[in-house]
Amino acid sequence: MPNFNKFDNICLDLPALFEKQNFDFSVNQRFSPNSSTKSEYKIKVFSWAFSSLRLFCFGFLYKTNILPRLMYANVLLGWFNDFKRFWVGFLGNRVIDIFDFHFLRQTYRAKFQEVSLDHGDEKNPSKFLAAWQEPGTMFYLLQSVWRYSKSAFLEIYPFYRFIKPKSHILEYGCGIAPATQGLIRYCSYKNLKFTLADISQIAFLYVRWKLSQKPYVNFITINPSIALNLPKDEQYDTIICLTVLEHLTNPTEVVENFIGKLKPGVC
Repeated sequence: MPNFNKFDNICLDLPALFEKQNFDFSVNQRFSPNSSTKSEYKIKVFSWAFSSLRLFCFGFLYKTNILPRLMYANVLLGWFNDFKRFWVGFLGNRVIDIFDFHFLRQTYRAKFQEVSLDHGDEKNPSKFLAAWQEPGTMFYLLQSVWRYSKSAFLEIYPFYRFIKPKSHILEYGCGIAPATQGLIRYCSYKNLKFTLADISQIAFLYVRWKLSQKPYVNFITINPSIALNLPKDEQYDTIICLTVLEHLTNPTEVVENFIGKLKPGVC
């Protein structure tokens, strides 16, 4: 389906966009299995100091409710500038400002309630993907960008302390990968690498675009007809799965497969 670029009624050819990204990834050789978040800061003490300072500042703003107020007042716009580059530069849509973003978020909220995800049985790949690729699911991307930016990716902070140094982390059904983005922002000194997995839907397209220059982030596109779409010889130190199991008809099978993909000794 072509992109008619009608501002609040765009029509994206998601399979073609994913293929474009896949081609770019293959040409640029972006992912390196031996890389980690250490590449963000060559000297660990600088990484720890900067990440800790960032965590303290954003944590203070978040806990005191100053952060969302600054965002509502359009004082902090770094998150929006990232999204705008994706919306205009990558998708080829019309230029938008911050007020357009919120208009679109509410417009697509109304469209999202007309999207029926219940009929998308993941054992029928075409039906499942069709449900998650309907235009109304654009709300999922818009709302995720706004929600996690407004919380500075701190919503899952209580789990950060369980992440060990030099871990390989899988975020399954990742969407915009809030856990991974938070760990990159606040825990880069732990020398982490990530695998992000999701179906070919708009939020996954966005995070692939946003993190495409990170050599320590790998992407796996999920085939809905397969219980677990992961490399057979790969194991992980941590598996994160947020708001995913409720969309599956076989959650027990998926969790059992997760257990098999954890490294020995990991609990």
